[in-house]
Amino acid sequence: MPLLVTSASGATGNRFGALLAFDLNGRLRGTFIDDDRVADPRGLAVDPNEHLLFLNSGADRVLAISAQGRVVRDTGWIEGLNPGGANFGPDGRYCVGLRGRRTIIALATSLDVPAEQLLRPGVVPFPRGFAFGHDGRLFLASGIGPNGTGSQIAITLEGVRRWADLRGKSLRESSSAHERRYRCE
Repeated sequence: MPLLVTSASGATGNRFGALLAFDLNGRLRGTFIDDDRVADPRGLAVDPNEHLLFLNSGADRVLAISAQGRVVRDTGWIEGLNPGGANFGPDGRYCVGLRGRRTIIALATSLDVPAEQLLRPGVVPFPRGFAFGHDGRLFLASGIGPNGTGSQIAITLEGVRRWADLRGKSLRESSSAHERRYRCE
């Protein structure tokens, strides 16, 4: 598979709005997939089990793409999705940052089951990215939004080994100047 890069549309993406392919020397090979469902692509991650590329489309959908550049799964349009970055969670689900709702959802890799919200909406002012530690902890970064509001913080969900432990529980917050820590109660 070539090196793949999402290129957003609009002012920040040089108006490509495509999934671009590069050779190993960094030369542009062109668009990896020509499909109307790939619009203003944002996040992408490779499923290590099925070797599919999962892509967040600005058309409010998530796609699973084969190494040959064909869509093999599609959530269909999800109202208000507005996806950002993504990663696979410790339980194997595809987790997507939601820019407008300022939270994270998890999807089964089959993409045929409704998404589950992992964090309460607005957990950070302006989500920028997230990752999972080797122990399953979630790290979520926040920044300053285009309107100048927000804060430079990172939160850590500690003690969460399985997402089932977080469902339906309230979170207790403690904070310092640069980090908020949440624990399941």
